[in-house]
Amino acid sequence: MSGAIISISIPPFPDFIEGNYRVFQKGQNHPNRKALGYFDLIIVKKGRLFLVEDDQRFEVKENEMLILLPDKHHYSWQPVEEETGFYWLHFYTTAQWKQDFRPSRFISDLPIPELHYHQRSYTLHLQKQATIKEPEILFELIQTILDSTVAESGEQHDIWQTEELFLRFLKFIENQGIHRDRLTVLAEQVQLFLENNYEKPVTNQLLEDHFHLHSNYISTAMKKTFGKTPLEVLAEIRLERAKQYLLRSDLDIQQISTMVGFNSEIYFSNRFKKLEGLSPQHFRNKYKEH
Repeated sequence: MSGAIISISIPPFPDFIEGNYRVFQKGQNHPNRKALGYFDLIIVKKGRLFLVEDDQRFEVKENEMLILLPDKHHYSWQPVEEETGFYWLHFYTTAQWKQDFRPSRFISDLPIPELHYHQRSYTLHLQKQATIKEPEILFELIQTILDSTVAESGEQHDIWQTEELFLRFLKFIENQGIHRDRLTVLAEQVQLFLENNYEKPVTNQLLEDHFHLHSNYISTAMKKTFGKTPLEVLAEIRLERAKQYLLRSDLDIQQISTMVGFNSEIYFSNRFKKLEGLSPQHFRNKYKEH
């Protein structure tokens, strides 16, 4: 099962476009689609689907979900072997998104002032492939979304209800709707802590004190889930945030290095160049839109 995570910047919120429940008989194939433009979220209720996204194969079993990306080519790598029923939902966003083996965190592209009560940037994290923890609840919620798009005779469809239900669905599959083992849960909690404290002097001892667990156990969880130690993940978070500041602000390099948690501008520049192959200033000059 894929360990990839799809991170989506909010606001704006993703929009539900369309969906349905479909049944394939033995021998049928999923449609062949290229660059659909929407995320295609599939949840199998019975049977199994055999799907390819570009060159990666997936087997999606009963009570499992898979999210296919809007800019990729997907199709069946073999026909279904038995009667297979599944829900599919298409959703769309104009926001930044990224698929990776660890969650990313974005600053929203929307200009959000901080002088008054204001919306905050948030990053939605969805597992690309996962087992549903409470499938009956999820299937009921999906069917409610679909039913909400059908207006009674003489009535107007309530788009607000559909969007509210869809956002509830996204929250469910992000927060509680899928199985995670103990080490994965811990790794995600540590990753979130690092995302929220990247600008501070984080050490292994600080993580021990915060989570009340030995640093070796925390490191094992992070390596199993993300393939990196906590401090390696922290460095990546800091550099990703620095890239966003370089591209979306006019702050100087020293200011950015301090804001993302580096004590030395020289050390920051060296780490950045090692990761990106360019110095921070050359990266800004090359990629920033003028």
